[in-house]
Amino acid sequence: MRAYLRFELRRLVRDPRVLIFSVFGPVATYLIFSGWSASDRLEGVAGPAAIMIGLAGYGAVAGALSVGAAVSQERAAGWLRQLRVTPLPAWRAVSVKAFICTVNAVPPVVAVGIAARVQHDVDLGAGRWVALLLLMWAGTVPFALLGLAIGYGLGPQLAQAVNFLVFLGLAVLGGLLVPATYFPDVLRQVAHAMPTYRYAELGWRTAAGLVPSGVGLAVLAAWTVVFAAVAAGAYRRSTARG
Repeated sequence: MRAYLRFELRRLVRDPRVLIFSVFGPVATYLIFSGWSASDRLEGVAGPAAIMIGLAGYGAVAGALSVGAAVSQERAAGWLRQLRVTPLPAWRAVSVKAFICTVNAVPPVVAVGIAARVQHDVDLGAGRWVALLLLMWAGTVPFALLGLAIGYGLGPQLAQAVNFLVFLGLAVLGGLLVPATYFPDVLRQVAHAMPTYRYAELGWRTAAGLVPSGVGLAVLAAWTVVFAAVAAGAYRRSTARG
């Protein structure tokens, strides 16, 4: 399993395409648009910090989903069939791929955090920065599972389109691009049920010096169970077809 993990990590480092979308996009957006919220207080924290967390979450979710969607190309190329003839158990292969998805979510959080520190002097203190990074890394698990479900369940061309539409819907409705504070009441209620909102809430509450909310963790856990079930079913079907 360690050998397979090293192999996947090397593949991740050698393919910078995901970073272009998940890192540079959120950083550029923050640098250009974060000034409009400088005097606001959003989601319990100052505007620049709130926007930082939302855009960091935007990039992290994009990174987690994109790596998972790449599984569809590997499946079409016969890579999964090759893995099945190795001694590596299926659950370990899937676990490694899910872990790689979450690792890919770390650079956007770091990069947007640096941009916020430089442009708006956002300072959370060392302890909160570390807690923010760890929570936003761990919080990408449901999105990694969703990405794997798309990759195992759909062909390459369809997977890319579905992945983008799912990501865009989750990002917009979850308040990652525009804070849910500005949403109408009905849309705000929808946002609170989204895993993306509850994911970003981990960061917002950390920046405010609060622990994660019980409701938020419950919503994230529920979505994680749903996405895990879908991913497991998609993997079983892909195995049967292969």
